[in-house]
Amino acid sequence: MEYKLLAISTEKQVNIGDYIQALAAAQFLPAKDGFIQREKLKDYDGARCRMIMNGWYMHHPEQWPPSEKIDPLFVAFHINVSAKDAMLSEDSISYLKKHEPIGCRDFYTRDMLREKGVDAYFSACLTLTLGMTYKAEEREDKCYFVDPFIPKKKKVYDEIYNTLWMLSHRSKWNTIGRIAEKMPSKKGFKKRIHACRFYRAYIKLFTEETLLEAEYISQRNKGYLSKFNTDSERLAEAERLVRKYAKARLIVTSRIHCALPSLGLETPIILTDSAGMSEKKKCRMGGLRELFNIISFSSNGFETNFRFDKNKKISISNVPANKVSWRNYADTLIKTCKSFIAKENS
Repeated sequence: MEYKLLAISTEKQVNIGDYIQALAAAQFLPAKDGFIQREKLKDYDGARCRMIMNGWYMHHPEQWPPSEKIDPLFVAFHINVSAKDAMLSEDSISYLKKHEPIGCRDFYTRDMLREKGVDAYFSACLTLTLGMTYKAEEREDKCYFVDPFIPKKKKVYDEIYNTLWMLSHRSKWNTIGRIAEKMPSKKGFKKRIHACRFYRAYIKLFTEETLLEAEYISQRNKGYLSKFNTDSERLAEAERLVRKYAKARLIVTSRIHCALPSLGLETPIILTDSAGMSEKKKCRMGGLRELFNIISFSSNGFETNFRFDKNKKISISNVPANKVSWRNYADTLIKTCKSFIAKENS
């Protein structure tokens, strides 16, 4: 019997958050015998294997249900609204019933499966267990902004507005330039516009020193595709980032696969999002949003679900304490995964 990890990459880009999910599964496996691409699960014809089937399903639902050569454990399972019709076919429901109970990453998936008669429960995300392996004993005085949500007006108006803002706030020109240099996205003047947009939103909440001294990271960019050629290399990069996050004083992100791991690592984390999320994103968040401290941006400004004093802005020495409700989910996930491996090895 072999043990495989789920891989997710396309010809256009790599989201390293997908490999952080694989890293969470890898903690429990007695061996790592390679990867199976999520979008080719039905085509798999190798040795019989076991997999922890956590994650988002799927861009090509014609590749579902998976090969019978895969023995799955379903935890942290998400069916996206964009693929629900195919993923709820008779064949799919029959397959899922064979592998009950199904641990779901969100209420949306749980409720859809229950409506189809599948024994399903809310498990939250497997990345909440990363502290089991990667929790750091010591922290560094570091703040990371990892793909933070940045509110934006309509494209043409937005660029004109931010250009005029910078011209009328020339004292902030160097500050915005220094932030722009740290940001991994955009090029040229558009990068400065992007940094201005970020600065105008976040200076209302964070000290200027925090914005200037922070490191800016993107978990989803075209550079990963050329820099890391194999799934093993991408998994190693995911591990590097997780070890980095484990030592931080503060992480601010819109990426749930930065936010959820950070909770598990017990790193102070603030999730940022839009008050008007799309249905595609909203369906991923039911049950998860309650685990975080959140800043939600709208056309009227921002709201927080934690106590925020505008006279004492957020910094690495002034961060809201994480909520603790995630711990029970992490403990249950650890027991479930360990039981799955122990049972099959007995």
